[in-house]
Amino acid sequence: MTKRESNILKCAAIMLMLAHHLFMYADQPDFPQLIYGPLLSNPWRLASFGQLSKLCVTIFVFITAYGTTRSYLADNMEDESRIVEKSTGRLVKLLVNFQFVYIIAFALCPLGGKNWFTLYSPSRLENLFFALCDFLGLSYILQTPSYNSAWWYMSLAVTLVLLLPWLIKLCRRLGAYVLLPGLLLVRWLDVEFVLFRYMLITLVGVILAEYGTVERVKDRYDRATLPVKAGLLLLCLGLTGAVSVLWLRAGDNLLDVYEVLLCLPVSLLVLLIPARIPYLNRAAEFVGKHSMNMFFVHAFIYQNWFYDFTYSLRYPALIYLFLFASSLAASVVIEQLKKWLRVDRLVNLVSKGLCRLLLRQAETV
Repeated sequence: MTKRESNILKCAAIMLMLAHHLFMYADQPDFPQLIYGPLLSNPWRLASFGQLSKLCVTIFVFITAYGTTRSYLADNMEDESRIVEKSTGRLVKLLVNFQFVYIIAFALCPLGGKNWFTLYSPSRLENLFFALCDFLGLSYILQTPSYNSAWWYMSLAVTLVLLLPWLIKLCRRLGAYVLLPGLLLVRWLDVEFVLFRYMLITLVGVILAEYGTVERVKDRYDRATLPVKAGLLLLCLGLTGAVSVLWLRAGDNLLDVYEVLLCLPVSLLVLLIPARIPYLNRAAEFVGKHSMNMFFVHAFIYQNWFYDFTYSLRYPALIYLFLFASSLAASVVIEQLKKWLRVDRLVNLVSKGLCRLLLRQAETV
């Protein structure tokens, strides 16, 4: 999977995330009244689409696991200092980009009718501690309040950065046989705890990357005859529809399994269709590059700052278009600010300094 393809997949994931957050409660009595069209013709259908769009997180995790594993493909992973260096660089990049947006959002706190000094708690000391946990992306792990309901994912992202190198080493030793105990471990640990729920797709991403599965499927697809290509696409569409129906009927039972079974055909469809259409793939790649910032800011737009305006548009398509366009515009502004302030240089400096510190400490142990 190339960098361009991973960005196109990220575009699909962030688009699903916006739909999930906007419409997953459309069938609830206190949800704003909307005007429904022929496709999503009632609140239940819109809520069902919003519920299925929860797949967005699974796709993000799959991209992370697959891409990280491929980056270690030519590495025997025996050099611990190299692992520390790469993991530290990824972690610092993730946190600095998040913290940059956090600072902007915190400065705009009054826009949402909140107070800087009581944002998390009336107690000044608690407020400071909770803010620090949120700033470090650890609020979900530590079960402390978060400024943004969508930022729970930061705890998962931080965990993945630190855990993936060791999972990759484990999978190289045990191969695909690690999937079964991994699935059983998720069941034993209680799949409802969200950090455990994505363990299965993480393991699947690692195993598929080790065997270069996406690359092999794309290569065989390119060499296949037209009927075979059509058959593969129809198979993916059929699996997507069947698993979606099973998921909606079963609820959150076996949720991690359904998400894996849905993630794989959906990801393949994205890579085989829109990723190969000229202009559309460029637009999707552009959005994918901004997906991280869009994830960071979109909840503020529709929850905190412009909730009434967002749902006053009444039509689901208009509501979605507003959130998509405003989140993307906000990300473009954020990236321009990063360039002006040379945030990339800060990331490099912090990464190198922290890596040297960790290696020095490891030598003294």
